[in-house]
Amino acid sequence: MVQLCSAQVKKFVPTLLVLSIVLLAGCASQKPLTETEQAQQYGMTIERYREEKQAAARMNHSWDEHVKMLRMEGKL
Repeated sequence: MVQLCSAQVKKFVPTLLVLSIVLLAGCASQKPLTETEQAQQYGMTIERYREEKQAAARMNHSWDEHVKMLRMEGKL
């Protein structure tokens, strides 16, 4: 019984190793968006994007909270 479990582990470990390497490689290949790309993502000009980021900081909101508020107010 012990040998059977050992054989299963020997098959499982390489599979897990390959899977984790593939997943980590996929995450590492994604670069962060530039400010211009983020502005485009939210349908804003770069100037408005910067203003809204500053407004979020002044209100001590995270960017996600601020965007949610803008959407609720119909401004985005």
